[in-house]
Amino acid sequence: MDFIKKNATPILGGIILLCGIYVYTTYFSGGSSGTLTASSDANSTTQQLLVTLQNLHTIKLDDSIFSNPAFQSLNDFGVTLPQGTYGRRDPFLPVGGAGSGASSAGGVQIQLPKTH
Repeated sequence: MDFIKKNATPILGGIILLCGIYVYTTYFSGGSSGTLTASSDANSTTQQLLVTLQNLHTIKLDDSIFSNPAFQSLNDFGVTLPQGTYGRRDPFLPVGGAGSGASSAGGVQIQLPKTH
């Protein structure tokens, strides 16, 4: 208590100085805050995206390649798959018998290690 009574004026002056600095930086500083910087960056990115989307609307594709004799002379060598059943009914079941130690894959027996 004795310390506070002896140094009351400097402590009060420090508190007033800190409050003054806080008020100055909060209300009177001309610098931009972090929130405004982030918002202006997002706004800039949004503007660039809108410009790019507008440019996409102006793209005209030339479909004359489809009437080109070189394109029309191309042959389709695709393979059509015959109708049938492919894969397994439940792919998550173990291969082979349920609970057995052996597994069948394409007619080949594979011995699985026993688990404890």
